[in-house]
Amino acid sequence: MFKRNWLTVIAAALSFTAITLSSTASAADLTLGLNSSLGLGCQVAGVRAGIRSDRVGLYGQGAFCTSNIQGQSGTASFGLGVSIDLFRTGNFTTYALAGVDTIRNNVALQAGLGARYGLALIPVEAYFEAGIQRINTSLQAITGPRFALGVNYRVNVENLQGSLPAPSESSVAGSQDAAPAACNLTPEADRANASGAAVGAANEAISAALGAYSAVYSNVSFSVSAGGASVSGNSAQVSGSVTLSGTQNSNGQRVSGTYSGTINLVRAGCGWAATGYTRTE
Repeated sequence: MFKRNWLTVIAAALSFTAITLSSTASAADLTLGLNSSLGLGCQVAGVRAGIRSDRVGLYGQGAFCTSNIQGQSGTASFGLGVSIDLFRTGNFTTYALAGVDTIRNNVALQAGLGARYGLALIPVEAYFEAGIQRINTSLQAITGPRFALGVNYRVNVENLQGSLPAPSESSVAGSQDAAPAACNLTPEADRANASGAAVGAANEAISAALGAYSAVYSNVSFSVSAGGASVSGNSAQVSGSVTLSGTQNSNGQRVSGTYSGTINLVRAGCGWAATGYTRTE
């Protein structure tokens, strides 16, 4: 069997919720992140918390604000913002954003474009934002560029409300919950799409996790197999297992293991998007 550190990386990669949802997914993401920004005013390092549902996101943030003036200490800066997803391809999403910040005794308005990148079933995403910022002072308004770089940790709201019922043979064999009529999908094809989306998400997440352990294991191989898919409205579960094998670099020993679990999904248009993974002991 794999040693505990090998098992830990798989669990860390797969046991949390993940993925930024497409415009038709029914669940929402809570986000908590750290960022660093550069622009007019003083934001240097801050924290951001928000929620995203469909294409729209709302967030609040707080940052440390340097004065850049000799003898004057830094202060806190607070702000609110909204984002709207514009385009998504694979794991890359672009969005527009606008917001307002307090900077010392002034109010700063900001708008711009951003991009974020995250992998399915891995709850961490990186983002970059660029735009303009306007500070209104008692004498005049000052306008200049603004840039921000940060990372978010995401929790899918659906998972906070409890796990879905385990698939049963009856639910696997048939379901009354069909895809939208415009998709022209039979229930069997709909469940097959859910299984395909689950396998694709698992392959992507495991590949990313194993890359971090190249110094510990070599000649690594893995396979993902999907079992039954259960569809309930706009949610689905796909059970399956992952078989891993590799060579431990420290002693040349070949190790392997098989782990089972369930991937949760939400409907995204005519397809499915993975939102989380529950490992079965």
